[in-house]
Amino acid sequence: MNLFLKKKKRNREIKKYSIFFLIVLSGCIYSPSLIEKEKINPFLNRKDSIFSSSGNINPEETAISPDGKFFVKEMKPYNYGKIGIFLKNGEIFNVINALEEKERNELKGIAWHPESSVIGVVYHKNNKSLIKFYEIFTGKLVREIMLGNYNHYMVFDKSGNKLYISSDGETFEELELRNTDFVNNSGVNLPWINYGWDIGRNPWEREKHGGFSSNKEILLEKFKFFKKTGANVIRVFLFCDLRSGVIFDKFGNCFFDEYVYKDFNTLIEVAEEVGVKIMPVIFDYTIGDGIESENGIPVGEHPEIFYNSEIQKNLLKLFESFFKKIETKNVIYGWDIINEPEHLKIENSKIESFIFSFVNIIRNQRKKESITVGALSQIYIQNYKKFNLDFYQFHYYDSFQNNSPLDLHFYNLSLNRPVVIGELEATDLINKLTKIWENGYRGVLIWHSEKFLETDWKLYKAWVDVH
Repeated sequence: MNLFLKKKKRNREIKKYSIFFLIVLSGCIYSPSLIEKEKINPFLNRKDSIFSSSGNINPEETAISPDGKFFVKEMKPYNYGKIGIFLKNGEIFNVINALEEKERNELKGIAWHPESSVIGVVYHKNNKSLIKFYEIFTGKLVREIMLGNYNHYMVFDKSGNKLYISSDGETFEELELRNTDFVNNSGVNLPWINYGWDIGRNPWEREKHGGFSSNKEILLEKFKFFKKTGANVIRVFLFCDLRSGVIFDKFGNCFFDEYVYKDFNTLIEVAEEVGVKIMPVIFDYTIGDGIESENGIPVGEHPEIFYNSEIQKNLLKLFESFFKKIETKNVIYGWDIINEPEHLKIENSKIESFIFSFVNIIRNQRKKESITVGALSQIYIQNYKKFNLDFYQFHYYDSFQNNSPLDLHFYNLSLNRPVVIGELEATDLINKLTKIWENGYRGVLIWHSEKFLETDWKLYKAWVDVH
């Protein structure tokens, strides 16, 4: 019986190898090798790129955007770096000038980023290859890279994280494009839907509840949009000036209203669904800035939480239970204890004691989650060393330039933790982002404007796509 099985097995093996040799003799065995070659050669059958094996690219050739909405080609006069971006129906959409005015040079390649919002251009200059990346809607240069060899072939990988470059179209190198640490630590400020009552009841009870749990679809839409812009972190305000969320009674006790946990849980659920991290800002400086009403309407001025030891003790207990109870599902980028405390009309010692108390609570209850404070500007950042924060944060607006320049490198701040620019005015975005990245900061969060929401988010997206 065993001998019979052995013979049967041997016959099967002979049959298998006979088929193998038949395939070899017929030539079919070469098909897999050709497929494998096509698989590993990134330049084969690319409709999204134009190459030049030698000399310059063929001006009759076009490169079609991955989404199929555009195509590009070189335009007359040739060799002046004039690249036309066309709609798929042939209508001119934009023109990019890749060379300096009156400069002549041969373009060696043009390639589309897989997101269809950026093109890469390569040409030779000063015995090197110069690669430039342009945002197609404005034509703005978002990055350039100088390489020490003559490249004629260039394509992006499917993720857009790498660039494949080659001089002969056969052997090639991979160029990592993204500083993923910086990009992963960057994003935008929401910062609220309804200031001060995204968490908690309607403070004036003239309208229905307007917190996150009642506005989930709006919150989801906003988060999805920000994710589309390339944002990985979203900074969002929670209790602000305590006009809502916390109820104070006449005995100094304080309680959460019925909506706090519902609203917070909705925020966490939406962040998890969209795939972004959030930086919740617990309080805003308006909690004690001396302004008690706006347009005759009372707002949440609560300086007593700094000065009244009994009220502060009760508030700390309330938030200790909050941090103990909540589930954050690994979406917390970091807790921002208070936004721009420099604006508070409170004694500095009282502010510091308040911050220390919240640092201790979060350290005890949320051991794996980071803590920061949103400093008004760079000139105040040294004041936060004493709190043993996980990362530092300051804000930048154009009016700060003289005292808080973006040109100052992170290492000149002499800090023992990374630094995030937690609010950045959304003007001149390309230059600002490049400066912040080059000067060693961990990340940046855009403070959005109407212009950013309408058009300039595309600049941010284009910059992120190639960094």
